[in-house]
Amino acid sequence: MKVRIAAVQPLGFYGDEEYRNLELALKYIDVASAQGAQLICFPEGYPGPYSGPMDSLGKLSEHPFQVLCEKAKDKKVYLYAGCLEENLEIPNTFYLCHKLISPEGKVIANYKRTHPTHPLLNAVFMGGRKHILPGDELLVIDTQIGKLGLCICSEIWAPEVPRMLMLKGAQIILAPGGGAPAPIRTRLRDNWHCLARARAIENTLYVVMNQVYHESMGGLGRTAMFGPEFQLGTLTSPGVLVADFDLARIDEIRNRYFDDEINSVPNSEKDLFYNRPGQVYDRRPELYGLLAQPIEQTFNYDYYKKDLESYKQEYERVKKFKF
Repeated sequence: MKVRIAAVQPLGFYGDEEYRNLELALKYIDVASAQGAQLICFPEGYPGPYSGPMDSLGKLSEHPFQVLCEKAKDKKVYLYAGCLEENLEIPNTFYLCHKLISPEGKVIANYKRTHPTHPLLNAVFMGGRKHILPGDELLVIDTQIGKLGLCICSEIWAPEVPRMLMLKGAQIILAPGGGAPAPIRTRLRDNWHCLARARAIENTLYVVMNQVYHESMGGLGRTAMFGPEFQLGTLTSPGVLVADFDLARIDEIRNRYFDDEINSVPNSEKDLFYNRPGQVYDRRPELYGLLAQPIEQTFNYDYYKKDLESYKQEYERVKKFKF
């Protein structure tokens, strides 16, 4: 089965102009659906609300996700869209969320970012006056267009997250990103691509990664898509990147382990994946117990203890950066 995925790299707006994100999002949905996209992925926190509670978007007559659900139903597409969601049980606490909307106009998954703990995030959200809570579940959603692993931004840096999504059946990982302060933006942009490509190869799946395109928002740009064998495309300006994903090819590569000709010499470029780096069948779970242990139980604890003690100093440093 082949599916067509669109990754949006929009201009982005904060604060009083944040309502413009929804207006742009609706236009991007029109553009992507006109190209046959079956799923449209927006960046982290886009179209929002992102910079405040729901009442900060006073210029909107309706909840943004009500509008998006209606649009998804009208265009008969899946949407993966982000927002900062207020936790009503604890004052001034929020989740970084991405919601998966079905072609029937229903929110079928609400993924809460599980690794939002870096001081950089506190610096972004109004100098730490909003506390970002971590989610506690890694989601893989079985849809009409394949099994979608849900991910957000720097979680692609943690190899355990994509590996868990793969083990839960993901064929495609959606990994929308946010932004970064100017001093580290270029380095992160390059690392981001390398890591996303590695996750696609080692887990034998597709990875979709995108960002806003706006310097004032810290957007990295360079939206891209990767498969286990090659890069499917990249985007260097505001717009929509569309690519076809061959899920049958994913199954073919994963099942090569049981091929009767597994020991034969590859005779074409397509056969190079007889060696399947990172393939699930070659795993040795009995050796990996330490991966599931807290840092206090690893040999690096003294190093990280020192790092944790400097957490507040790091926060004070990064909150001075311009975003």
